Amino acid sequence: MPSPTGRDRRGSGSDHGDNLGTRGLWGKSTMYKESVGVPLIMAGPDIAAGATCDRPVSLVDCHPTILQATGLKPDAGDKTRPGASLLDIARGDIGERVVLSEYHAVGAVTGSFMIRTGKWKYIHYVGLPPMLFDFVADPEERRDLGRDPKHAADVAACEKALRSVVDPEAVTARALKDQASKIATHGGRDAVMKRGTFGRSPIPGEEPVYR
Repeated sequence: MPSPTGRDRRGSGSDHGDNLGTRGLWGKSTMYKESVGVPLIMAGPDIAAGATCDRPVSLVDCHPTILQATGLKPDAGDKTRPGASLLDIARGDIGERVVLSEYHAVGAVTGSFMIRTGKWKYIHYVGLPPMLFDFVADPEERRDLGRDPKHAADVAACEKALRSVVDPEAVTARALKDQASKIATHGGRDAVMKRGTFGRSPIPGEEPVYR
C-alpha cells in the first residue's frame, strides 16, 4: 500500500490457522492458537527490519492501519470502530487492550468467544464451562485453568473484560436465529442436508457446485 511519502509499506496476513493434528484435531473451528492465530508480517520505511512484536492484534486493526499508512482521514463514523493501527502497536504507542475473536459457524451448538488480555487467554462458551490459559507460563495451551478454584477471580475478571466489548448471550441468540432463518429459507434441515455442501465459498456471481 502506498505511503504518504510515496514509499511502500506492505503487510501480509490470513483469516485463520489450522490445527494440523495438534491435540488430535484437524481443520479449524477452535479457539486454540493453532486455529485462531494468524501470521502477520509488515515491512516499510518506518518499520525496523527483523523486529518482532508479541502484542495480540486483530483483523479489525487493518482498517485504521490502512488509513494511517495511506494518509487518509477517517470518516466521522470511523471514530467508533474498534481496532488500532498496527504501526502504532508495533511502536509501543498503544497500551494494554482486549482483543476479541468469536465463532458461530459449522453447526456450532453455542457461540464461542475468545479474548486475549495481558497474559490471559479466556474462552467463553454460552451455556458451557469457560477455559483459561496463562500464555506466559503455558504458551502451548496445555493446562486449562477455567475450572480451577484458585483462578476463579481471574476467570471473573476476564469475563468482565469480555462483556465490556460484547454481549455473548445476545450475539449467540442473534446468530442462531439468523442460521435458523437461512435453513428455513432453503427448505428446512433435511433439504439442506440432502443438497450437500461445497468445498469453498463461491466468488460473487459464481454458482456453487454441491457435492
